[in-house]
Amino acid sequence: MSDHALAEGLAGLASRVDNLSHLTAGAESRTLEDQEDRLAKLTLVAIVVDMDATNAKYRDAVKRVQAAIDAIGDADKKIQNVAQVIAGVAKALDVAEKLLAKAAGV
Repeated sequence: MSDHALAEGLAGLASRVDNLSHLTAGAESRTLEDQEDRLAKLTLVAIVVDMDATNAKYRDAVKRVQAAIDAIGDADKKIQNVAQVIAGVAKALDVAEKLLAKAAGV
């Protein structure tokens, strides 16, 4: 079974990270901008690569991406714990990158 949950989640997370980067300044903002760039690239890979939604690593990647989305929220309110959000996004990125690299045969 194939689905697009990871691609959709990565795109949504990229959008939220972009919004958050505009609400922060300095090193945090630059880190978030870098993460948004990585998320955008991974989204394109996830769209192209046919993923097995029953795979445990796929489900874990989707879960971590969703956790990062939940941590950011709408990014409309005052954001606290930006460092924690950055760490959560980094974990989601690492898991998704490993999964997609393997699936793409890279």
